[in-house]
Amino acid sequence: MKARIIILLAAFVMAFSFDASAQKKKDANLDEVTFVTSMECKNCEKKCNANLPYEKGVVDYKADLATHTIYFKFDTRKTSREKLAKAIQKLGYTAEEVETAQKNK
Repeated sequence: MKARIIILLAAFVMAFSFDASAQKKKDANLDEVTFVTSMECKNCEKKCNANLPYEKGVVDYKADLATHTIYFKFDTRKTSREKLAKAIQKLGYTAEEVETAQKNK
């Protein structure tokens, strides 16, 4: 009985250690970018919210009408900053990339 418990605990620990290393690899392919846009109204924000989160490679998305910004977290293997800017422009808005402190490190 003790041997079974030890084996189960060892399997449990191994499963979590493999998961942690897979997560690190996954995070290595993620990037973030924020664009200042020409969104002016709730309808602009609604249009962006209806389209941009579904762009290929987008993991996280936030549009902020108050600051006229759009934030993306994306998989660099599937898309790029340039493609995301073009997606915003395709909707009829400007897309100027914001320099972030994290990007300058």
